[in-house]
Parts: sequence; C-alpha cells; structure tokens
Amino acid sequence: MTAYTHTILRMKESSKRSLSVKQTDSWQTSSLMFLTTDGAVRIDMEGIQYELNAKDSVLIRSGIDVIVQSLSSEQVVIYTVTFDQFTLAHDAQNELVYKVNHDNLPDNGEVVKGSAVLFSYIKQIQTSQIIQEQAKWLEEIMFIFRKQSKPYNEKVHYSINMILQYMTAHYDQKLTRKDLAHKMGFHESYFSTFFKQSMGMSVTEYIAQIRIDEAKKRLLQTDDQIQIIARQVGYADSLYFSRKFRQKTGRTPSQFRMNRRPERIAAFQFVGSLVAIGIEPVCIDEETYLHSDILKEQLAGSLVIDEHTPDDVFKSLQLDVIIVPNYYYSKPALIKRLERIAPVLVLPYGGHHAVQEVLSIGRLLGRENEANDWVKRFEQLSQKARNTLSSFREKGETVAIYEMRGHDKVYMWSYEARGAFYLYETLGLKPPKAILEEVLLPNQHTVIPLERLGEYEADHMFFIVSDQYGWYKQMDMRMEESDVLRQLSAVKNGTFYPVKLEEFRFDEGERALLLMDRFVSQLTQPAYPTIVHM
Repeated sequence: MTAYTHTILRMKESSKRSLSVKQTDSWQTSSLMFLTTDGAVRIDMEGIQYELNAKDSVLIRSGIDVIVQSLSSEQVVIYTVTFDQFTLAHDAQNELVYKVNHDNLPDNGEVVKGSAVLFSYIKQIQTSQIIQEQAKWLEEIMFIFRKQSKPYNEKVHYSINMILQYMTAHYDQKLTRKDLAHKMGFHESYFSTFFKQSMGMSVTEYIAQIRIDEAKKRLLQTDDQIQIIARQVGYADSLYFSRKFRQKTGRTPSQFRMNRRPERIAAFQFVGSLVAIGIEPVCIDEETYLHSDILKEQLAGSLVIDEHTPDDVFKSLQLDVIIVPNYYYSKPALIKRLERIAPVLVLPYGGHHAVQEVLSIGRLLGRENEANDWVKRFEQLSQKARNTLSSFREKGETVAIYEMRGHDKVYMWSYEARGAFYLYETLGLKPPKAILEEVLLPNQHTVIPLERLGEYEADHMFFIVSDQYGWYKQMDMRMEESDVLRQLSAVKNGTFYPVKLEEFRFDEGERALLLMDRFVSQLTQPAYPTIVHM
C-alpha cells in the first residue's frame, strides 16, 4: 500500500539491541531509519530530546547523531530498520531509471505513539530475507507513518530549528538557498517550499529580516557609520542596504537611529527585564500578562493587548518602540503590521542569564546606567540570599523544581526555564542525583510520567501547577487522590510547595529576584506536614 506510485522503498539492514537499566547506546545514522522500542527510552538527536514508551516509533534521517538511554526498570529492546527511498527519475526507451530521493518523507523525529501494528511490522521485518516481502513491510510502515505521525513537539521542528540556528550564526556571510538546502539534505526546490510553509516567508526574506534586525541593534548601540553597519550585517552595498532597511521598516537607518532612549514601549515578552531598568511598558501582550502575577504591582498601569488589537488603538498609544521575541519570525505579517505603527526590535528569547539580558536591553534602550545599577542590586541580593541559606546548604538537603501538566506528566526543567538556574546555581542549592545527571548536566528538559516521580524526589520540592483550570486551588484534593504524590517524603514532611505557573513561567530580569525571594522565604520557614501554598 504505497502512497506514491513511483516510489520504491528498499531495506538495507535490520537490527535489535538490548539496553539494561539506565544503559546508554549511541551511533550516527548512515541511512534512513525506523526505530521502535518495547519499553521506555529517552532519545537525543543532536540536542533535541524525545521520550518514547513501549510501542512508540520514530523516523530518523541519515547523518544524525543518536543517543538512546533506557528509562525502564527492566531490560529494553530497541528495534531498528535502515532503508532507502528511490523515486522514478525518467522513463525512456523502455528503461526505468530511479534515483535516491528523500524529499517527500516525514520529517526527522516524527513519532507514531503506541501503535501495536507498527511495532509488529518493524519487528517482523527483522526475520524476512525476501526483498519483495521487505519492500511490502516497508510500504506498510511508511503508510502508517504518513497517516499517523505527529511532530513530537509542534514548537520545535527539527530541520527548521537546525537551519535557523545556522542562519542566525552566519547572517553576516553569503547565504544561498542552494547551500542551505544542501546542509539540510534536501533538494533546493523542496527546501524552499518546506521553509516557507514553516516560517511564513521565503529563505531570502528571512535572511533579509534577521540582517535588518541586527542592523537596528547596531544603530541604537553604536555611532558606527551606516556603511560600516551595512558590511557588518552582510551587505556590501550600503545604498542597497538603506533601500532594504526602508522597505522593511518604513524608515531610513538615520531616522531609526534618532530615538535612542524610547519612553513609550510595547512589550510582547521581556517585561521582567524592562521593569529591572525602570520601564513600565505602555502595553503588554495578553499571553505575557496571564503569566505575570509576580509582577502585578509593577505592571498595574500597562494596557493588555493581543495580535488582534485594532491598529487605531495601537496608534493612539503613540509608541516609540515595539519589542517582540525572535519566535515571532514565524509571524511575518504581524511584524510587518507592527512596523507600520512603531519601530520594532526583535530580541532573542530564552537561554540568557537575567544579568546578561538586562545589560543587553539596557544598552539597546539607552538605559545602560539603570541596567548597571540593577546588576549591582542583583549581586547584593543574591549574596544575601546565599548567606541566609548557608546553614541550609550545610545540611546537604536536596531541592528541585518540577512542573505538573495534566494529570500524568511531570516536567523537570534544566537551567533555562522556571527559575531553575537561580535555584541551583545562583543560590547554590543541591539537586537530587537523578536530576543532576539526567537533566542539569546534559542541560536537557525532561518529561516523565507521574508514576516515576519518586525516582527524582528531593527533600524540598517546588511543584508548579497552573491556576488557569483551577488545578492550583485543587492541589490538596489531588494530593489526597494520588498515591504517588501522597507517598513522597516531601509531602509527609511538609516540604512540598505548590507554586503557580502564572508566577513561575518566566524568570527574566526583576522576576529572577522575586523568584529567589520566594525560594528563600519558603525554605527558611518551619516545615509542617501539610500542603503549603506559595
């Protein structure tokens, strides 16, 4: 049952490997691969992590570094099938000519969850020695993948993520569609279509966008001549750069540079860093507002907006600048619309220490002195917090932060989210051994089923739950109903602290200080064997 009439699938090799408890195996794929497992494993593919349970299957493209670790308490068997796909190149003089073509395959990391049929097919192909039979099984496997596979995480598209990182690091160099397609292993025309569908703009448009956005930062932070800035961001011709800049922004580079200390700012993110340098945004987006309970006082005067706020409302605010995170690159129409209202600054989101981000935004917005003052305050308060917890650290008790989603998934965050960096690094608190080895040292967020939470238990547990659906208010009831939660030592000892996602989701700028204050306050209070809400 092949989906493409002129496509041939041919198996190259099948294998199975057994992993004992916590054992890790690694390899680089030389061909396309289907992988399935009879137990729980974690797969790392060049920095992107997946968790598979029994009978989950994943497609892996060639040339990918793969690390598989068993998460099961028993031996796990990994089944793999490597193969190639050929498509009809031409039909002439009664001769069919096929060539290797991977363009129309599912993307790297596509997962089919819990399919017993697919699991059976991948196992059965191991025993077949007949080429025609192998091809039949491969067609069946591919058919299921095309029909049922979903991206493991819709926010992280492996191929696009990889190429965006490359473009961001090399925007000042010559970048061609052909070269970029080659790096991804795609045909040039397919890559163009694939990229535009994913990002909402062409490859050429995207390159121009990131170059112009980098130029904006240099215009605000330096006195460099426009010709110099043009060359720095990849334009040999400064006149062409100026035309492109005006085309994208509606302003010349000189006009953009005129307002180096904007006062009226719209923020789609980064409000913690803005508050740190003394700025209360004129308006903030709804998503940021819903997760800014910890900054309610500082944002009391900010108008809440969203992507659908009418232009006349935006214009009436007389904004000097609009700040958006770089994941808005997937919304080119919105960026273009906002540029008609006020200059737009696109800033990198995530992965920065609060101090670095505050200093960077301070320089961009003409508030370098305010940023330096905040950094001094951060260092003073951090040291005070560490001193307060010195006796706590001497006890050697472990501390960790978790997040509950739904009823059966627990997220454990590495250093880049939910205040984790400030808990473990800035305050110097000790995580449990399992979290240190599996989450913090590899710097990878990890998701586990609730039933396995005991393996990652800490003496003190900050447990994030959303208030949106009443879950935070229902935690006492959930504790009573859950055998797993009830049996935790932290629950029995009164050192289990439910906290609101609406306060802990972001940890930039002033939020970092407020979160650390929450950590210190909770850890230094007497423990009672009851549920304590923060």
